[in-house]
Amino acid sequence: MRRIEVIETGHAAGDKADAGFSLIELLVAVSILAFVAVALLESQTQAITLTGKIEQRSLASIVAENRLNLALGLVEPPVPGVRSGSEEQLGLTFEWRETVRPAPGNDLTVIEIVVFNPANRQSELARLVGFRRAS
Repeated sequence: MRRIEVIETGHAAGDKADAGFSLIELLVAVSILAFVAVALLESQTQAITLTGKIEQRSLASIVAENRLNLALGLVEPPVPGVRSGSEEQLGLTFEWRETVRPAPGNDLTVIEIVVFNPANRQSELARLVGFRRAS
């Protein structure tokens, strides 16, 4: 007959293995968690900023399309020259400039609409060009 011995590997109450995480291990874990949280917050901030810029450009495109459709829908062709104004879309006010000029060597009129960033008049958000018969 074989004899089987059972050896218990229990640890004493004051043994270090039962003490859990040390203070250093806990601080390292919290530091790693903090770095990950900061990186996630930065990416969320960038996503929100880009979403706002895309929304602003989309609304500016709508303003440009509205202005061009108004110019193309007139019974009489628009008078050559430059006009400007503003239009509101979803609570945002956009500045626009409409330039009407004859197309070279043709009986067409060129209508160009530029919509600017309301905060920075130098920054174009949308540009749209259309053609219409001059007579």
